Amino acid sequence: MEPTVIFLIGTPSSGKSNVGKLLASTYNWCYLDKDIICNKFTGKLLESNGYSPHDRDGCSFYTNVVMDLEYQTLLDIADDNLQLGNSVILDAPFLGYFSNKHYINELIEKYNWQAVNKRVLQVTIDFSILKHRMQARGLERDTWKLANWDTYVQSIQEKQCLWENIQITPFDNSSDTVDAEKLFQTMQLQSCLAF
Repeated sequence: MEPTVIFLIGTPSSGKSNVGKLLASTYNWCYLDKDIICNKFTGKLLESNGYSPHDRDGCSFYTNVVMDLEYQTLLDIADDNLQLGNSVILDAPFLGYFSNKHYINELIEKYNWQAVNKRVLQVTIDFSILKHRMQARGLERDTWKLANWDTYVQSIQEKQCLWENIQITPFDNSSDTVDAEKLFQTMQLQSCLAF
């Protein structure tokens, strides 16, 4: 059977990690979280170039240099697993790539993923709950988002995933815990997974 890659997209603090880990543990798939893979290196790279290790939003060095390195690393690791026949869940916002409607086609070409099932699960959340979760997790990299909340929310609302040739399935994760039954029902009803 062909392996599957799920792009688990959505805003930071939307609960992508909880959703992704639930799916990965249920189906015994490889779970790759961009934060776990990249944050230590990203922090050091930012710091060595005179920025706070927590800079993300509003930092042109992060946006223009570091972000692409993070995503290339994540995708290279995913490709290694997919080439071995292992299905992969990619846990990353991907917000900076939403406007590129050819993004998936470019990945298919670059990694030769013609025989890989490709799916997008977009984790959504009510913005008041998102703010509460972000405040509760207390990460320094969220400081700008919280200090500029209205601007941040507007930027999220303006970023629509325009990727072509891939099904984008939304999943509302506003509950206190991941509604597993709803998640699996959503995935099955949308034919999001190939087993």
